[in-house]
Amino acid sequence: MRPTSKQAYARLMVLKYVVAHSISTPSKPVLSQVFEKWSEAERREFDSRCQARAEANVAKMHELRLWKHASPKEQLFLQSFGSQMDAHIHEAAAWRMECAGMIMWALGLIDRWPKIDAETSPDLLKSILVKKVRFLSKHPKLRPPQEMCSKRDLMEFWHWRVVTRRLIEEKAPFEPDENMKRAGLNTLDEIVRFAAKSGHERGDLEETLDEDFVFRGKPFRDLSGEEYRIAASIITERHYAFDWLCGMAPGNRWDETPTHTRWSY
Repeated sequence: MRPTSKQAYARLMVLKYVVAHSISTPSKPVLSQVFEKWSEAERREFDSRCQARAEANVAKMHELRLWKHASPKEQLFLQSFGSQMDAHIHEAAAWRMECAGMIMWALGLIDRWPKIDAETSPDLLKSILVKKVRFLSKHPKLRPPQEMCSKRDLMEFWHWRVVTRRLIEEKAPFEPDENMKRAGLNTLDEIVRFAAKSGHERGDLEETLDEDFVFRGKPFRDLSGEEYRIAASIITERHYAFDWLCGMAPGNRWDETPTHTRWSY
């Protein structure tokens, strides 16, 4: 079952808290450098201030009847603070801005479809009004399901390219079936080239370079390690958001949203 417009806006409000909590705390590497220069008392004071801020945010979410809309994993993260934050979860929470951007687009809060190779700015969250969920009588309405799920399919296509890049780099075993062999598709790279051409002809890809998807002006296979990490984060998060919007999460449970990709391109 797809989430309602009200549920989508509630999810967006939760994501505003999640992203804000992430970006308000320095990353683990930065903290480590700073802590080396601080006394034990200064470190405790820093953590104490972070804890007070986290507790205030959680209390505000309870007041807004928003806390129950946060997933179990989000609730754990929102209660973490300062040096106690898990580094991986901390970074992942910041990338949830991409999910927030997709939900904003789905609710019509963003008119133009965001570029696939541009990170979504956290500044967009400033326009999200946070209010008690039960008072959301005039919340924005979701776009038609067909329009949203068309974008979901597009993000799945891009996510498939993320996965194939990783498998090719890992030299993962690949055995084409008979249909692929007859079509002359004997390797993953040949399948990528075929998919890029087909995707461009369908209109799913605006352009191709060297028979590949294009990200920031480069063929996907030529991205540096850091460029690939950014691309994978943007694309995976956007796919995640649309799988949830299109009703693929069991019981609309955010933490259980799948992001599977198909191989039939």
